[in-house]
Amino acid sequence: MIQDDTKQTFKFLAWVFIILIFLYFAFIVIFYKAGNPERSETRELNKIAIEKTPIKYTEKNYHLNRGVNSYALKGLTKNHRTYYFIYLPGSKKAYLYSANKGVNEGLIRNKYSAKEPNERITEVNLGWYKNKPVWEVSSKNIVGEYHYQLYNFKNGKLIG
Repeated sequence: MIQDDTKQTFKFLAWVFIILIFLYFAFIVIFYKAGNPERSETRELNKIAIEKTPIKYTEKNYHLNRGVNSYALKGLTKNHRTYYFIYLPGSKKAYLYSANKGVNEGLIRNKYSAKEPNERITEVNLGWYKNKPVWEVSSKNIVGEYHYQLYNFKNGKLIG
């Protein structure tokens, strides 16, 4: 009798373990598929930039959705000149900016950190807002609140 109870308990635990393993892998597949559209947009962005612009090497990709979904990248030409490329998949429009015609991510990070020393920057993204290129800084303060600020790409000024 005790042996039957032990056998049933092990059988039950084995089924629970199998179900948990199945759920674990199902969640991995779901999250992978959920991120796939952004990965494919990034691949398309890189392909367009390399084929249609002087950019030959990509350094960093960005994504921003402030009413207009935009993907951007920082890239280098064969001569090691830096450019930023912004692509708007909804309208199929693209914009290419020489790095010396705007401010870079590092400058925006420094500017924000000097203004908000008690906040930790979580991400900086380049994108499109109100028909112009912008840097978006997202940060988190000590109590866990998130803040977002936009800076003009061309002059680095805070957008009110």
